[in-house]
Amino acid sequence: MYGLFSLFSGLINAQKNKEIYVSTVHEIQNKLNQLKPGDILVLNDGNYKDIKLIVHNSGTKSNPITIKAKNRLKVDFIGDVKVELRGEHIILDGIYFKNGNRNPKEWKTHGPGLVAIYASYNRVTQCAFHAFDQANSAYITTSLTKEGKVPQYCRIDHCSFTEKITFDQVINLNNVTPEDKKKPSVVGIPMYHRIDHCYFSNPKKPGNAGGGIRVGYWRSDYGRCLIDNNVFERQDSEAEIITSKSMENVYYNNTIKNCRGTLNFRHGDKQIAINNFFIGNDEKYEYGGMFVWGSHHIIACNYYQLPTTLGSRGNAALYLNSGAVASEHALFFNSSIINNVFVNNNGYAINFEALAERRKIYCKQKNLKFEQPRDIYLAGNVFVNKKHRDYTFFNIKGIIMNKRNIKWNNNVAFGQDSEITYTKIDGVDIVELNLKGKTDYFNLQSEISNYKLSQFKKELFDIEGIDLDIEKLVNEGIKGKPLSWEDVGPDDLDEIPGTYAKTGKLSLEIQEKFKEVINKRLSTNKKKK
Repeated sequence: MYGLFSLFSGLINAQKNKEIYVSTVHEIQNKLNQLKPGDILVLNDGNYKDIKLIVHNSGTKSNPITIKAKNRLKVDFIGDVKVELRGEHIILDGIYFKNGNRNPKEWKTHGPGLVAIYASYNRVTQCAFHAFDQANSAYITTSLTKEGKVPQYCRIDHCSFTEKITFDQVINLNNVTPEDKKKPSVVGIPMYHRIDHCYFSNPKKPGNAGGGIRVGYWRSDYGRCLIDNNVFERQDSEAEIITSKSMENVYYNNTIKNCRGTLNFRHGDKQIAINNFFIGNDEKYEYGGMFVWGSHHIIACNYYQLPTTLGSRGNAALYLNSGAVASEHALFFNSSIINNVFVNNNGYAINFEALAERRKIYCKQKNLKFEQPRDIYLAGNVFVNKKHRDYTFFNIKGIIMNKRNIKWNNNVAFGQDSEITYTKIDGVDIVELNLKGKTDYFNLQSEISNYKLSQFKKELFDIEGIDLDIEKLVNEGIKGKPLSWEDVGPDDLDEIPGTYAKTGKLSLEIQEKFKEVINKRLSTNKKKK
């Protein structure tokens, strides 16, 4: 299915050339510049303190350079750590990043991460990052060189990212510099990265602190990245679990569980969210689904079941942004919402007026034309609510449907008196999709059936470089079930590190370090003012 990423099969099955065993940081430094294509630098078990792993040499597609733990996650990078992958076709495999103490003054948000990837065709796999230190930076970045070269075709997979107590995203994928992000003359080239089978669980911070993943910087950038088969569980860092700030990205088969934020199509048109699960199995906090800006999106075959929702956003599973076309807060329009299932969501299934009053103020200040979402096609969606007799599926008070060109086809709703079967999966009652029994129809005409994409022009759901058959996936409807810790992350990590993923609270030790980070940030911001 992932033909684009067949190149990675060569990385996995690389021809063995020479294994070089090392046991100290000094031995590693002596060997780095000697590495050749096919060489495997094997790190024996132990702590590698204050390591600066700067790799300039390159491998090849069939013979990458591999730097790996002899026994995965028995090799700990601790202390003042820096990893830079500056050559191509390098694999970093099985390292545990913990107990760090980098100098906070030497690191900053939106700069190079703890692991900075500067070249193409590199891979970080089977690694764990846990509450590393108190320096504000991402854990992994793809970063531009001084010459402005953009890395492409990199992969981050089967890694875990837990209890990051510092500011900035967990992973930043970059194709322009922060300084150039809004310059009309600068257009970020496609990145073609993949992030898959990773686990994210990180505590909430004040303000716009950095979520799980940022893809690009601005709406003129091309992402063409695939984010698939990941689990975000209590990924609470900020209101945006993922902030997708570039065009033509695909989010496929991710599970977002008990997260105090949303998957955001923040900038960039023509993005696809397909077969993702947005679920909650408790009511400890307010949990989010999707918040969508921009146009030409396909939101298909997603499952939304949220017992609590975000009051500050307007209490819904799916939020459609009001605003001005192609602005900082771009209007949602000319998009399709197809074959999704909404079950027992608190508030609305879809909010067509998300943050409308706030956007009106913004547009007035910027002298922009304010609009509410328009030109929307909804087909084959199933809406279920067994909990609220007076439940309203949509917030559409300010929208006159025919004037906004909102079209409906084969949608169906089931009310409180319907006969519905549930199956419990990982603590969540997932509704059976073969719904039978008494039905209450909502502005529709037929029995439940997945809506087919045959009427769509192929260019609407083809994205260069991502070899997924989007048309087939949409036509098949929701597949599989929510993923869990056991399905993703490092193979040799038996339990989720820390306490936050399970309880929503940090241990006392990490909580104290967290307070220090927050207080220092607040103090710095106060001085700036």
